[in-house]
Amino acid sequence: MIHSIFAIELCLPLDTLVHARLRNLVVDHPEKSGYQDKWQLYRQAAETMLANIGHLERGCWDYFDDNSKALRDYDMWVEGMTTEEGARLEPSGGSDPYRGGIRYMTLTMAFLLVHDSPTDLAISSLCNIPEADLWKRSTFQRILGGMGALSFASVKSDVIYVIPGDDAWGLTVDDLAEPKFEYLRTVV
Repeated sequence: MIHSIFAIELCLPLDTLVHARLRNLVVDHPEKSGYQDKWQLYRQAAETMLANIGHLERGCWDYFDDNSKALRDYDMWVEGMTTEEGARLEPSGGSDPYRGGIRYMTLTMAFLLVHDSPTDLAISSLCNIPEADLWKRSTFQRILGGMGALSFASVKSDVIYVIPGDDAWGLTVDDLAEPKFEYLRTVV
């Protein structure tokens, strides 16, 4: 079977209500679920991010229709869920925007798609963005808004996760400056 990959990661200041909403979506989702359940999970996550798109500071997204790259990149995104992504060994503490203590969170969603399926073709079209617009807020808004095109009958595997798992471990500005987060582009 030939695959494509679609992945998106969004980084914004940690808002405890947004974080709790996303974390609960992920944690409360049953381990085994049907296509409609998965579609609803990702729709709710995308809607939550769309409602907070004005706060998006960094992000990245990928779409590739090369089978070997799709498999490699998908494994990389899955690994982000199973490894320690933080740059510290202890909690970062609470957010204090008045003392430079802003904390950040990320939401990651990745999909291994059946190549040339209707879902793959729809996502390919959605991600056909001019290079000058790749890292614009409007592009992230377009992609999140178009995620309803995902039909899980054409998704071989998917992963969703929120960093941090606990508010006390919010990412700091110094964490985001680490090489492990250099793929997150500034959103304009």
